[in-house]
Amino acid sequence: MIRAAREVFAEQGFAAPMAEVAKRAGVGVASVYRRYPSKHELVEQVRIAAFQLMLDEAERARAEEPDAWAALVRFMRRCLREGSGIGTVLPPMDPQHVYSDRFRDLQQRLATAIEHLVTAAQQAGELRTDVDWTDVLLLFKHLNPRLPTSEHRRAELRARYLGLVLEGLRPGGPELPGPAPDRAEWQALCDNLATT
Repeated sequence: MIRAAREVFAEQGFAAPMAEVAKRAGVGVASVYRRYPSKHELVEQVRIAAFQLMLDEAERARAEEPDAWAALVRFMRRCLREGSGIGTVLPPMDPQHVYSDRFRDLQQRLATAIEHLVTAAQQAGELRTDVDWTDVLLLFKHLNPRLPTSEHRRAELRARYLGLVLEGLRPGGPELPGPAPDRAEWQALCDNLATT
């Protein structure tokens, strides 16, 4: 059911009806509501699954890649590959919904894992020093907009634009305008809260 919900939300956004999720999962709407009493709970579980996937990718990249830049690039490419479901992680959250401890724990663990990837690439001299881990997380949102085309074509476009972005992450370019979001601003943006 999570996979079906992830596909529907990636294609239609979070306004998609639960009936569409049920249809894609091959079950009745009542079955969806028995398992997930509200749409907010289903959305949270989709995000938890995506956070876990991203965390696993970050940890594997750090463990298996011989250098820090390769680990960061692998992480970003794997998270944006076809069918990854990562696009369902970063759309605005509902500020009225109280998210579970598991959700918040995974969110923070993912942030820490990405921070380690970014710091290691910077210490190796492979990543510009004015990039923050929050920039990398927010790039996923920008690299994965909802588009009215197939997942295959969206994945091709994500890979194309990631290639452009990766070149901009390398050292030696002009200074980036404006500061990166700090942890508090990143958290507020993730929680769909207004910032000044």
